[in-house]
Amino acid sequence: MNYLKYVIFSSCITVILSSIGCGKNCKDAKYSFSMQESFSPEEDSISIGDTLWLTSYHSSTFKDSLSKKDVNFSNSQIGASIEIINFPDTSQSVTGGVYDFQIIKIYGNEIGNDNIPSQNKGYYYQEIDTNYLLKLGFIAKQKGVYGISLGNSIGVIQRKGSCEKATIEIDNSNTDIHLYYYENFFPGEPVSNYTKTHVYFFKVN
Repeated sequence: MNYLKYVIFSSCITVILSSIGCGKNCKDAKYSFSMQESFSPEEDSISIGDTLWLTSYHSSTFKDSLSKKDVNFSNSQIGASIEIINFPDTSQSVTGGVYDFQIIKIYGNEIGNDNIPSQNKGYYYQEIDTNYLLKLGFIAKQKGVYGISLGNSIGVIQRKGSCEKATIEIDNSNTDIHLYYYENFFPGEPVSNYTKTHVYFFKVN
C-alpha cells in the first residue's frame, strides 16, 4: 500500500477549509495555477543541528493553465500544509515527524488549524510587493529518515468578499529527491506521481 500517498493527501484538506471565507456559495475553482518549491541543501543526509531550507515564491500574476491567460491574483491568502513523515527503523508504519524539527520562519505566516499536529503544519504565503513568498528552515533535532512535502493549495479565494477561486499545484523542483529512501522502506510498492513530484526525502545522522 502506498502509505505516503494517502498520508500526504490529507494535508490538502486543511488548506481547503482555511481558504473558504467569502460567505457566499462559491462555485468550483475558476483558475488553475502552478508554482514550485525546493529544499536546500540538496544532500541525501544532514546532521543533527543542521538546517534544511524550504523556499517557494511566485509573482502575484499567474498563468492560468485552462485559458492560457495571465491572471493578477494579488491580495489572496495562498495556504499550504507542510507534511513531515518519519520512516522508523523498527516499524513498517510511517509516523509524524514535525516534532523532530525546530521550524524557523523567514517568510510566511502560520495558519493554525493543523489537523494532525505531529504530522503537518499549515502556512500562508507572505505577499510582499508583487510576490508571494514562503521560506522556512527546519533544524534537525532527531536522527532518522524523513519525507517532507508542501501540499497543493486548493480553493484559494481572491480578495476578501470575492468568489473567484484558484487551485494551485505546488511541485518540487529539486533535481534529486532521494526517492530510494522511500523505495527501501516500501520495497516493491508502486510510487505515486504525487510522491514523485511533491516529496523530498533525506536522512538525519
